[in-house]
Amino acid sequence: MALDDWITIDNLFAIGTAILAALIIFAVGLHIRNIYNVHGIMTILQRKTVTKPHLYAEMTVSQGSNFTALAFASWMMFFVAIAFLYLLVPTYLPFSFMQIADLASSQMGFAVFGITVGLLAAAIILFLDKLPEDRRELKLTEMYSFYSISKSAKKFIALTLISLGASVVLSAYLGTIYPDQSESVKLISLFLLLISAGILVMPIYKEFLEAMR
Repeated sequence: MALDDWITIDNLFAIGTAILAALIIFAVGLHIRNIYNVHGIMTILQRKTVTKPHLYAEMTVSQGSNFTALAFASWMMFFVAIAFLYLLVPTYLPFSFMQIADLASSQMGFAVFGITVGLLAAAIILFLDKLPEDRRELKLTEMYSFYSISKSAKKFIALTLISLGASVVLSAYLGTIYPDQSESVKLISLFLLLISAGILVMPIYKEFLEAMR
């Protein structure tokens, strides 16, 4: 098979989707590993068992309420952008929002879809926030408190709201022209989603790479 025959829009979209999934899955694993590595180092240095509350007290850094709120909004928008790209119109999944004909044809249909996904994402994030204290590393609202984040990195994380919003708008455009398609718009929407995801999990990968040095 010729290279030109293999490089198709569908294949590029599939590769981008696989990279996005791997980026998030590995970030979760590395985040948990980062916490346990620090726990192990503290145990060795202090020559005694270090409790989780003591670990969190020594390790967490206050990032400021403004940044925390922006990060929370960015993660909500991230889930909304995923839903708009993969669930608004048929892609790889056997179901989509377009199958709900009455709502999809409504003037407020896309808004209802976005608000519903946003509320669901917020509910999941807040549910994780209710986990026991010894599972604090799994609380998405506190994830960044385990890392030292520069002001420039915070700005980039906050700016993902813009790129994710653009991804949502492009995906919504795909919904307005459906059943027609625009492959270039779909790829751009995915690209913005990928860049945003990379920025959101950047502190996790940065900490992991620094620990390997």
